[in-house]
Amino acid sequence: MRRVLAQALAAAAIVVVAAAGGAWWWSQPAPVPKALVQSEMPQGFKAVEPPLQMGDLAFEDGDGKTVRLSDFRGRPVILNIWAKWCAPCVVELPQLNDLQAKGGTLAVVAVAVDEPDPTKVRGFLINRGLTALEPYLDPKNVFAKALNIRSIPVSMLIDKDGYALVRVDAPVHWFGADAVALLQRTIL
Repeated sequence: MRRVLAQALAAAAIVVVAAAGGAWWWSQPAPVPKALVQSEMPQGFKAVEPPLQMGDLAFEDGDGKTVRLSDFRGRPVILNIWAKWCAPCVVELPQLNDLQAKGGTLAVVAVAVDEPDPTKVRGFLINRGLTALEPYLDPKNVFAKALNIRSIPVSMLIDKDGYALVRVDAPVHWFGADAVALLQRTIL
């Protein structure tokens, strides 16, 4: 009887130690990826040197709830900062919508910076048939401050571990050969 009890306690201890070790392992931050080489970037794209951890930047979803970029960990992200009044932004949005509609692990996070009302952002997207994009907004200008944004649109390519690798301060033709090759080489 003692032997069975001792074996059961030993097995339980092994499970507890393994669980604690696994929890520790998964809580460790991913190593900082190697910076990309600027000379290998398509025109207009800039390598983020050193890669920037984006995890704690917070914004709101279409229900007014707080969302953090860390909520997308494990998925590559195209972060796009836009506004309703910005003509180049509005022209770019359908391609971002198409990228999101393709499915897969890529998350297109298009964040409106000019509207504090989530229902207006949602309505704007729906009225233009951009139903694959979730309505996100930044009423506190978190991104403008953290990323020193002076004009829009701005897009960031963020790897699955939350590191921004590439920035572009202009609209992007996302289905152009250069953009597709860069996406495949960096975050997909």
